[in-house]
Amino acid sequence: MSREICGPFAILLIMGPRTRQHSPLDDKARQALQDRFHRGDVDAFSALVEPHLNTLYTLCLRISSNPTEAEDLAQEALLRALNKHRSYNPTRRFRPWLLTIATNLCRDRLRTVWWRRVLPFSKPQHSQALGQDAQVRAALHRLPTQYREALSLFHLDDMSYQEMAVITGTSIPALKQRVRRGRVMLRDVMKVLYPDMSAET
Repeated sequence: MSREICGPFAILLIMGPRTRQHSPLDDKARQALQDRFHRGDVDAFSALVEPHLNTLYTLCLRISSNPTEAEDLAQEALLRALNKHRSYNPTRRFRPWLLTIATNLCRDRLRTVWWRRVLPFSKPQHSQALGQDAQVRAALHRLPTQYREALSLFHLDDMSYQEMAVITGTSIPALKQRVRRGRVMLRDVMKVLYPDMSAET
């Protein structure tokens, strides 16, 4: 599914979460969109998200206190929400559900950098962590799609293998293999791109 949603999702971000204008939705239209989103309709997701982009970004900014980090967190929150469409209850309001996802993501980011669980590098100081995080993300994008997707869903979106299997249509054993292989590939790419990053001995 993640390959299918990159286009409209990217457009939402390019438009800018702080400048979008939108028309309010009545209850009937909102409910119809929520039902469609639950079934995986990307256009419905876009329509539901538009009124809340400003709030989403502001929330991430208040927690992270960094505009660049806030943009990244808002993007990840949208991707996580989109990939979890099957777990969304369409009878619930969309806004609090989305903002809960964003809040949890921000808190997780403050507690740890995801790749520390994957790469055998020494724990960086906070000032180094953001730069190294960007380097790891750049390396992640060098991986073949299937491995990048598996690592992103498992480590960035904190999905179970069962959820990943539903979303990707791939068997759980195959997904576990992709995550294991993807970690190895990511380590190898990091060694080539950033050989000066300190490793644990």
